[in-house]
Amino acid sequence: MAEKRLGLYKLAKYTNLEIVMESQVQSSGANQAKLLEKFKKNKGSIKQQAFAMKIAFAVMLFFVIGLPISAYSQVKYAISNPAITPDRILIPGSIIFGAFFFMQLIYLTMLGMFPISAMMSGEAFRWYETLPISKERLRKLGFMTVFHNMDVGLIVMILAFPIAMFIMSLNIFLTLIAALISLINVLFSFSVLVLIAGRISRVLKVSEAASRKATLIRVFTMLSYVIVIFSASFFIQWIVISAGDFFTSLSSSEVPYIVIFLIGLIPFPIAPGYVMTMAIESTSFSFSLWLPVIIGMMIFVLLALFVYKKALKAMRTVTSSASIEVKQATSLKKTQEKPVEVLIEARTPIKAYIRKDLSTATRDIQTFMFIITPLILPLIIFIPFLVTPIGLGESFLDDYFITWMILTLYQPMISMMITSGFLNMEDTGASILSSLPIHTRDQAKAKLLLLGSIQTVSFFLPLMLFIGNPEFSSYLLTFISYYPVVLTFLLSMFQMKIRFFGRMKYKFVVEEFNTEKKITKWIIMFAVQYLIFLAFNLMSGILLSFFGLGIMILASFLGGILALGVLLLSFNSMFPKEMEKRQTISIREIFRKHPIFGTVNLLVLYLGFLFLPGFIELPLIFIIEFIPLIALLFIDFFVIFGLMALLWIFFVRKSLGLPNGKESLKEYINTIGLKPDRKIVRNIFLGISCSIIYFISTYITGNIFGNYIFDLDVIFGNPGTSISFYGWFLFIIMLIPGIWEEISFRGVISTLNLRKYSRTTVLILVSILFGLFHFFNLLAGSSLVLTGVQVVYAALLGFLMGYLFIKTKSLIPSIILHYLIDSLGQLFTYVIFDSMVDLVLFAIIGVGIVPSILGMLLVKIVVKEESR
Repeated sequence: MAEKRLGLYKLAKYTNLEIVMESQVQSSGANQAKLLEKFKKNKGSIKQQAFAMKIAFAVMLFFVIGLPISAYSQVKYAISNPAITPDRILIPGSIIFGAFFFMQLIYLTMLGMFPISAMMSGEAFRWYETLPISKERLRKLGFMTVFHNMDVGLIVMILAFPIAMFIMSLNIFLTLIAALISLINVLFSFSVLVLIAGRISRVLKVSEAASRKATLIRVFTMLSYVIVIFSASFFIQWIVISAGDFFTSLSSSEVPYIVIFLIGLIPFPIAPGYVMTMAIESTSFSFSLWLPVIIGMMIFVLLALFVYKKALKAMRTVTSSASIEVKQATSLKKTQEKPVEVLIEARTPIKAYIRKDLSTATRDIQTFMFIITPLILPLIIFIPFLVTPIGLGESFLDDYFITWMILTLYQPMISMMITSGFLNMEDTGASILSSLPIHTRDQAKAKLLLLGSIQTVSFFLPLMLFIGNPEFSSYLLTFISYYPVVLTFLLSMFQMKIRFFGRMKYKFVVEEFNTEKKITKWIIMFAVQYLIFLAFNLMSGILLSFFGLGIMILASFLGGILALGVLLLSFNSMFPKEMEKRQTISIREIFRKHPIFGTVNLLVLYLGFLFLPGFIELPLIFIIEFIPLIALLFIDFFVIFGLMALLWIFFVRKSLGLPNGKESLKEYINTIGLKPDRKIVRNIFLGISCSIIYFISTYITGNIFGNYIFDLDVIFGNPGTSISFYGWFLFIIMLIPGIWEEISFRGVISTLNLRKYSRTTVLILVSILFGLFHFFNLLAGSSLVLTGVQVVYAALLGFLMGYLFIKTKSLIPSIILHYLIDSLGQLFTYVIFDSMVDLVLFAIIGVGIVPSILGMLLVKIVVKEESR
């Protein structure tokens, strides 16, 4: 007998490997030859994949062991409490233990449905009928193949529970009871999995998909399984979150004996839960309480045997070619009885692609799950938190913040899930698109419309939970404001997936074309998605804390719209409207060809690099008390200056190739106007002269609109005690904006835009962007009114600096002007005002308008117009 079992298990090993390989080949589509070549080169790859799947199943099944540990602790504590009688413990204890057994069934079904349903077609067992194996053993071979596919996970399911109970209790009797129940539960769950997988396999057969009725049956069946699984998962998660409160509330109430008796007769999962609860302290429970438990367990054992026999019977259709052929012949006969009328309906390419994807989803449970999971996942994760007795937070702001973090945390994950699932669909064996005249733009738009619809419903569906909330309007506005950010997640993931895997020489395709370095590419995509998530949520959190909900909603919406606009421009570059037009698809060339697009990306990078010093210097928080202030200032200066040099001298020049393509350092310095020329004296003169004009203007208007105070402590005082805080350190710290803001806005961005636009257009555009960029000072806690005034005068001074750069073709005068305004200019802006109106007039007229106009007149006089 032992030899027979060993022989079946060995045969099941080969069947399992054949099934794994067959599923890989069927899903490879046009890449079957490449996949078979890979199998030939690496004969162990199939074994490696099968083993990896087993380990993944085992790890996920192991994590559910926390629930019975919690149940044991609750029951043990309740038994030791003299105020609680044993009969009150039975129902809450059995429900929590029963939730664990039910969770095992759900997890096993969810994890095993895909591989097992693929096996249930029966094709892999045909060649075994040529061997001298009886039909009975052949059916057991099919059952053993299923076991072999998930043996590690099943062993973990059997052993983890009794081992955990032994570690918690050191009770041999309880451990043996746990082992027996675990064995019966695994047999029952395993058999249920086989029956469900067989049903799914029959429903999803492509050969039976000829009618609309068949499609509706498939969709209804799949929806039924999905709803049952996710509903059970939701209930179990709620039990896990509020197990303690749930146990306390139930154990404090009286329950009639007849209710205890009837509930104990429920074979699964209550009866095993009763047994585990009573086995913890078996002497504390009377025989009248043990009686329904014994009956319920006997029914459960009979039920497990019945389901096991049904599963063995189901294997007959899988392992017998005769039954398969009879079923196919019957199906063919039914099909031939009625004439088939074929109607050809003309559709637009986009509608046809969407219909194809939806039709494929009704035949493939894995693709169908890519549609359903994003819709249900946020609800399953979030609803249990809403119904917990303790609530989320102590105030609306706490509730709002926790709610928002939970809801938004899963949006990047959903984007990755649906993008991967629907783009990989083009590589499956069901796709015959390679023989059609495909316009990839239509194909990509169809994918995006479908994915966008799924993600939109997934995002707004949880909003229904807040309809009765007094703060519903706040939640509604927040959902609407964050919607462009959600679409940004989707569109960025969609484009990254295609850029990494579908890049060809002169075009992009939605199929996976470049499959090398797959793990590295996915790590990058995952990191980018959650960096976008962190950037938007960090900005939202800061704005919510300092400026309230209104500013946060506005900033999130505008930021999302801006990012979405950039991605839409990128999409149009990747998929041009003219089908036959050959275009280079280098991202660097796109930035240079569309300067506005390149400018927005440069500003986003610039902003990101401005946040980096805070993260780099974060470890200093532990020793900040022991570091002198001047040392901290120098550390901050060198970190920021170094990062700016890394961004504008290395990354922008080498990686992005801006503004004029990849250049050597010498060429780059010459391009952006940093190289000294024979007119260096004139340029220095202009920078200093314009600075003097600024000083005189601020001095005069400061006395007109306010009370100007001359105090050298502003620029020569000690850092920390000076009126300006920085004191003499102003001459060091202001090198950062003086140099790098000029290199960025004038040297790189202006030069980039001059490739396409006129000098006047570039001057106006870059000056406005320079002013608007100062709005990000709000993130540092600056006043909204003062920041708005700063934006205006910064834009006006930006005109002067841009005019200097365009006329002299050198950054040196604008760098000198910018540096002297930010450092020495502090001496001339120490003015006390009687009202906010006086301050605004001084800032706009004295700091902005007068210096800009007079400075531009000086430049026009000194610099002679050169022939173009």
